[in-house]
Amino acid sequence: MKLSELSLREKEALFRELRISITHHSNAMEGTTLSFGETKELLEKGATAGGKPLSEQLVILGFAKAYDVVVREAGNSNFKMSASFIKDLHYIMFEDALQVSSAFIEKPIGAYRLDERYIKGVDIKLSAPAKIDQDVENLLYKFDKQELSLEEMASFHIRFETIHPFADGNGRIGRLLMAFQYIQNDFVPPLILNDNRSEYLDALADSALLKEFLLMSCEESLKLIEVAS
Repeated sequence: MKLSELSLREKEALFRELRISITHHSNAMEGTTLSFGETKELLEKGATAGGKPLSEQLVILGFAKAYDVVVREAGNSNFKMSASFIKDLHYIMFEDALQVSSAFIEKPIGAYRLDERYIKGVDIKLSAPAKIDQDVENLLYKFDKQELSLEEMASFHIRFETIHPFADGNGRIGRLLMAFQYIQNDFVPPLILNDNRSEYLDALADSALLKEFLLMSCEESLKLIEVAS
């Protein structure tokens, strides 16, 4: 569904509810232990969850700040995604956690990883550290166009995840970039539920599969408008 088909009230409700839902589900997929209710309390009231790691909660707050940047910049049709923008989102997500709980944060933040990485249980060759910078630039160049199709955005996401540019947070940054592209191309951004994590990971093998999965995930986003009404 096109964002432009929504009323102003519906659009505001969508982005407000997505801020909580995308933050919760995207982090839960990476092993964060906060419940949806705890994430909501943290983002809306600043109430920390007792007994849960402070580092997790700071990353959740950082993710929500990065989401706010994504929504703001995606609303500007002249703003172009760049390597600096991608690095800045990564830095924003982890900066507070790094200052308070440095031992629990993989470094560097806001910069590409310096070591070889592998995805456990997945037979995908990730970019070597020396090639990350060029691979990201090539990806941005390939998709440097005014309008992107749903399949092109799916292809971008898959390629970004196989580059795996950061020491940590690649899935979360990739999903934020996807939200940016969807909004900038006038589509309702997808809400990938943690319950659908296995289907999402399976879909990363093929852009057509991922496109269909994301269409279903966009329907999850639209449900948020009904909840907020």
